[in-house]
Amino acid sequence: MNTDPTAPGTSLSKDTSDSAPPDPRRWRLLAFVGLAQFMVLLDTTVVNLALPAIQADLGASATGVEWILTGYILCFGGLMLLGGRTADRWGRRRTFLLGAALFTGASLWCGVAGGTGVLIAARAVQGCGAAFLSPAAMSLVTTIFPKGKERTTALAVWAALAGLGGTLGVVVGGLITDSLSWRWIFYINIPFGVVAVAGVVLLSRGRAESRSATASRPDVLGAVTVTGGLAALVYAIVNIQEHGWGSAAYVVVPAVASVVLLASFVLVELRASDPLMPMRLFTTRSLVTASVGRVLTSAVQAAVLFLASYYLQRTLGYSTLKAGFAFLPLGVIAIAVTAPATRVMHRSGPRPVYLAGGVGSVLGLVLLTRAPEHGSYLLDLLPALLLLGAAMQCCTIPVNVHGVSDVPQEQQGIASGVLTAAFQVGASLGVATIATSAMTRTTGELAHGTAPAAAWLDGLHLGFWIAAGIAVLNLLNAFVGLPGRRRAPAGARQRTA
Repeated sequence: MNTDPTAPGTSLSKDTSDSAPPDPRRWRLLAFVGLAQFMVLLDTTVVNLALPAIQADLGASATGVEWILTGYILCFGGLMLLGGRTADRWGRRRTFLLGAALFTGASLWCGVAGGTGVLIAARAVQGCGAAFLSPAAMSLVTTIFPKGKERTTALAVWAALAGLGGTLGVVVGGLITDSLSWRWIFYINIPFGVVAVAGVVLLSRGRAESRSATASRPDVLGAVTVTGGLAALVYAIVNIQEHGWGSAAYVVVPAVASVVLLASFVLVELRASDPLMPMRLFTTRSLVTASVGRVLTSAVQAAVLFLASYYLQRTLGYSTLKAGFAFLPLGVIAIAVTAPATRVMHRSGPRPVYLAGGVGSVLGLVLLTRAPEHGSYLLDLLPALLLLGAAMQCCTIPVNVHGVSDVPQEQQGIASGVLTAAFQVGASLGVATIATSAMTRTTGELAHGTAPAAAWLDGLHLGFWIAAGIAVLNLLNAFVGLPGRRRAPAGARQRTA
């Protein structure tokens, strides 16, 4: 067994500390790691518009169609913390390559699936790959770039690629399904995955594996309880919309099981000598604030995509493809604001950017609550989408940077896993809560004889108001959780004057 800390292939936390010289290949590595994350986020939304075509081609039931989405989300969300800790212990590059290979191979399997059951199984494997790829990729970024201006810029680029992937997924899903076949929404992942893996392998030659120096027995009980608890929580959340909050089998029992398992996980971790997730991480204010911000921001993002899609198709009468293209400005503006938001963060810290994002989110959603039945995309929807696209990016970049800023290098993987899991849970909870409320209002209006278009609009308005309430909570989190820019001591200012 090699115990020499200077031997090739051995990497202690000090190897990737901020005092070490930065890797000259870091920006090229970011491009390939970012491409992989873009692929994962693209796949999160690309399937939505293809579901009717998949159902018709495979003869899937309504439940089967639901599980094509749910199977992916359950594995992605449930295994996230395990993926992050594996990156810390086994190696971030190795974990990334494992996740990317699993995701790419499962994409091919999805494309050739001949039945609903096979497609659900392949989507579950995709989710497993994403759960290892995503936190490992983010922790590679946070450990290869030195803390400060460079890391802030790198995470801003990361957030821009993620936002573009999620938005383009809606457009690409409709375009590919209409022009080629639903199978190509999965085949398109293969070149992305191959290029990302090849690039990371080539750029990592001669570079020691980035991992924690501590080697110990895996925390199997902790992994089982947290994975089961998160999976049960996500399962309960995704079933709220179809079965309602009071469904014992689909919502209540899984939710109770989730609470029991997650409470057991906390007890196990408090007693473990080498826990999967050190509880002291949650004494880090920056990580707690960022986790709450990720939950609230992703809830608003998911709600906007869901509700605005229904407004376009059910109220304005847009086709699936036309509705997909209508969301494109959302991603374009997110990329456009990345550079100026990053410059503001370099000068003033993350708080002003996060506050601006919180205010913009509230204003954009209030605009959407006024969307009329016979509205215009250019006048009634586009201004709100542009405002929300910029605001969501201004919320995402600061929490990504701030969340890992005070976390030790050897725990960057699990911290990234926490933030990614927060995003997944927030998106699921946001859609479930808001969609259920909107659909209940719409159903009630239809029962009272309201015209379908007006009933849908009334339900959507309620959903936008609920989303605005979540955005207000996000604004409060920015105001309370993030410190103002620290002023340098007087002596230091005099020395630099």
